[in-house]
Amino acid sequence: MIKFSESWLNKWLNYDKDINYLSEKITMLGFEVEKIEYIKKNINFDNIYIGEIVKLSLYTTNPKIYKLKILINNGKLLKIFSDIDNLKNKTKIILATQNSSLYKKYINIPEYSFLLKSEGLLCSNKIFNLYKNNLLKKNIIKISDKSFNGENANKYLNITDNILYINIPTNRPDCLSILGFTRDLSVLKKFFSFKKPYININKKLKKYKININFNKNINDVLYQYNYCIIKNINLKKEIPFFIKNQLLQSGIKIIPENPLLNIYNYIVLELGYPIQFYDLNKIQGDIYIENSEKNKSNFLDFENQKINLINDNYLLLIKDNYKIISIPGIIQNKHIIVNLKTKDIFIECLFIKKEYFKFLFSKNPYFNNTTNIYNRFLDPYIQKEVIIRTVNLILKIFGGDRSKIYTTNINNVNYIKKEIKLSFKHIYKILGFNILKKKIIYILNKLGFSILKKTNDNYLIKVPSWRNDIIIEEDLIEEIIRVYGYNKIPEKVKIYLIKKNILNKKKIKLKYTKVNFKKIKNILIHKGYHEVINYSFINPKIQSILYPNIKNIRIINPLTNETSVMRNSLSYGLINNIIYNQNRQQKNLRFFEYGLCFLKDLKEKLGITQKLMLSGIINGNLYSNYWNINKKLINFYDIKGDIEYIFNFFNKNNLIEFRPQYKLKILHPYISSSIYFNNIYIGYIGMLHPKLINFFNIKYDTFLFEIFFDKIIINNNFNFNKIINFPINKRDISFSIKKNICFIEISSLLKRLKIKEIIKIDLIDIYQGNNIPIGYKNITLSLFIQNKYHTLQEQEINNILNKCILALKNKFQILLRDKIFN
Repeated sequence: MIKFSESWLNKWLNYDKDINYLSEKITMLGFEVEKIEYIKKNINFDNIYIGEIVKLSLYTTNPKIYKLKILINNGKLLKIFSDIDNLKNKTKIILATQNSSLYKKYINIPEYSFLLKSEGLLCSNKIFNLYKNNLLKKNIIKISDKSFNGENANKYLNITDNILYINIPTNRPDCLSILGFTRDLSVLKKFFSFKKPYININKKLKKYKININFNKNINDVLYQYNYCIIKNINLKKEIPFFIKNQLLQSGIKIIPENPLLNIYNYIVLELGYPIQFYDLNKIQGDIYIENSEKNKSNFLDFENQKINLINDNYLLLIKDNYKIISIPGIIQNKHIIVNLKTKDIFIECLFIKKEYFKFLFSKNPYFNNTTNIYNRFLDPYIQKEVIIRTVNLILKIFGGDRSKIYTTNINNVNYIKKEIKLSFKHIYKILGFNILKKKIIYILNKLGFSILKKTNDNYLIKVPSWRNDIIIEEDLIEEIIRVYGYNKIPEKVKIYLIKKNILNKKKIKLKYTKVNFKKIKNILIHKGYHEVINYSFINPKIQSILYPNIKNIRIINPLTNETSVMRNSLSYGLINNIIYNQNRQQKNLRFFEYGLCFLKDLKEKLGITQKLMLSGIINGNLYSNYWNINKKLINFYDIKGDIEYIFNFFNKNNLIEFRPQYKLKILHPYISSSIYFNNIYIGYIGMLHPKLINFFNIKYDTFLFEIFFDKIIINNNFNFNKIINFPINKRDISFSIKKNICFIEISSLLKRLKIKEIIKIDLIDIYQGNNIPIGYKNITLSLFIQNKYHTLQEQEINNILNKCILALKNKFQILLRDKIFN
């Protein structure tokens, strides 16, 4: 999250609307305005003036109070008493006279009883109620030396400002600065015009220079190096009020003892790029930039702790003739840090590839800092602009003489310009409606994209250097619709559905249609399930435990390590829902979720494929607590019945089958099944593995299903059969069969016999135990037999049974029990 004041945004953007209108436009561009801190407009304090401290001494009666002589105008001196302790002679301040309402307000407060002898009130941040959460609350408000004594001080108070708290998406680090953020907003031409309010100072250049020596081995790490020297500066001069104000309003503390650190923070907020300052007089000899392969010395950090650099061969070092002066982008030698006494400074701005820091932080825990600015993508073409802005700002505030800016391109290929082909037909295909070409080109140009080649329907677009998040054509289309306006999307658009790997196109007939999720959703809700929506990014460790054989897809800029991979299943979120509710004493839990999952697929454009999934999970008792119903824990057949109920609802001609599965580690190997629908594998169902139940500390056996939703094809053929008046005969067959043979295999075999009289086959019983041969189980089947045209005789029924028994013996070598039960 970033915080910017309205006045700062207004320096970069010209707009004539209020803060709420601005907030609405920011939201429509895809940024979240978390809140607006409103400050009352048009506050004007009466009788407050600019003054100058000309004499300062402690009050003898009370050593905590200062006695001051303050010059207002025309040589008029006022005797002032104050409890502020950061006072200095010749400092410009704000003073409220005895006629001011501020003076009259505070003179009645016991804490300010010293004002009874004072001819006015010396103003601090506290007096004006500024920066409530800042340590500088009690500090005096110092005014620029260019102000005039006796001048109305209201013009120097920036207290009519409003503060916007803005959440920036993780893929848009370019918008974490005032430059990047306002540049993005300026695309809305009707309301905003963009400008860079830089201060340029024409100073005569001095021939200051220092030799920079580069090691050949750093070409793949350090790409560009810029530096400038400024001498004869006065760091004791006060930083302008507007800089302090903008830092404080952005939530950054002022560091009085290191004014250049405040300039660093200001430049990072303004331009989004880091710089570095060194005390020039403490650099001995030339500067050498090299890796630490041959380095045998230790390096002292800020806390005087020795860091061993011998084994860090990939580490980049900046040295002088005698010592290491910094590890660029990470830390400086404390002996060359700038302080208030520094007169000459060396300013450095460089471009190092991001992968270097990623590797360095992973290998060296003492360097690991997730807040380091180099952890995010930085614009590779802005360094020169940053150092020019920094130098000019320092000269304006602290004075001095500067050298020219020296730039060395160590690796000329410091950024590969991305080019993306954009098809207007594809824009229509993705969005479902037309946007005028002129509008599309205007939007892309305003966002910094440029057109390299044109054809009738295709343009070759060059991506600006600061937009690292733009990779494919769909990213460009996202930018177009983002700026065009989501609110302008027509209510009805034409959506192109791409069917992949469902059925061969020649085999698809009108009788097959995609299943309607709304109906399934209603069925699940009717069965007691609650719909949930979980986050698409999950913990890589947990996902690897659940699905160890599936490779994780990592995202580049995760919010946290716990949300750093894209989910390949909905099960992790559903398990979390069970745990969350269980920890809050909830029982009899049923949840389902419908959403996208992501898997690696080298055949796809980005190596990733999206799968639309439907998943459910159940846990606890089958029924709620009733006085006349005994408690019964949910089992496998309850969730299996829910799945059967869903698909039988559409048409009983759709065949659903449950076949054995042993591959998924997430499920119990013997209480789980693969789901086949119309002979297509569509998912799996079963009990969560006992090891996982223990790992997640879940109280009851938990059952889940997961269905690849886009594989479901519904057979809508309805067959109307004539009601037959002849009797149905039921016969049971009991036999022993090998354990590894499932009912579905037996049922399929009997159906393949195509005996028209068999209208139904039911599994009655499975038994394993005493009096059964080792490796076998006992199965009892019920066959329902009926003829359409006459009543079957006993001999006909026996012939049908014998055919079935013979087929089972030949295929599965069954051992028939002693009797066939009538």
